[in-house]
Amino acid sequence: MAESRSFQLNCACGHEFETILWDSINVTENKGLKSQLLNGEINIIQCPKCKKKSYIEKELLYHDMDLKLWIRMYPQMDRPKWPSLEDEMGQKLQQKLKLDAYAFRMVFGRDELVEKVRIFDSGLDDRVIELLKLRVVQEDESLKDAHDVRIAFSRYIPEDAEIQLHVYSQQNNVSQTVIVSFDHYVEIEESQEHLAAPKDESQKICHGSYVNLSKSRILH
Repeated sequence: MAESRSFQLNCACGHEFETILWDSINVTENKGLKSQLLNGEINIIQCPKCKKKSYIEKELLYHDMDLKLWIRMYPQMDRPKWPSLEDEMGQKLQQKLKLDAYAFRMVFGRDELVEKVRIFDSGLDDRVIELLKLRVVQEDESLKDAHDVRIAFSRYIPEDAEIQLHVYSQQNNVSQTVIVSFDHYVEIEESQEHLAAPKDESQKICHGSYVNLSKSRILH
């Protein structure tokens, strides 16, 4: 179920006020919450005095009962702590949850959460998507040594059999959309590369609750 609670906040203008923030959202019970998340409207507050709107980044649980998807979002600043948080989350899930059919994920920041939702909404496996990202990095000479590279799933277009990824790198002055043939997705999926035992960097990306290219490239 969706849960929210009251918080006491201080605005930059000096005004203190009370507001309601979401701790968890269930988009099966309340489908409008998914639209709000995708539109960037979840946990947006407005100061009653100066009227300034701000996004409050806090932990948030996303639950989709139809897709059997459970995602815990942490603030972006916690990304360097992903190994310990992943271990902690795994222990809690083993103790409290016995839902084998569910996909349990952890993400850092709103952008990662929205991306993950869009991937699952498209009927795709996020582990395969992360391996596609890795291939893009490995095959593009301009990205191999970029320490700040970010690759985000944009959309899947079935009629064109293509997946669009957006690549960012301020270091290399890159901001572009890369189009990947869906055949590459199918190749990875059929080879079961995403299910292989984690013996190298690419396979570590796909294991655990934090499924992200950042695990191999140490991006913060």
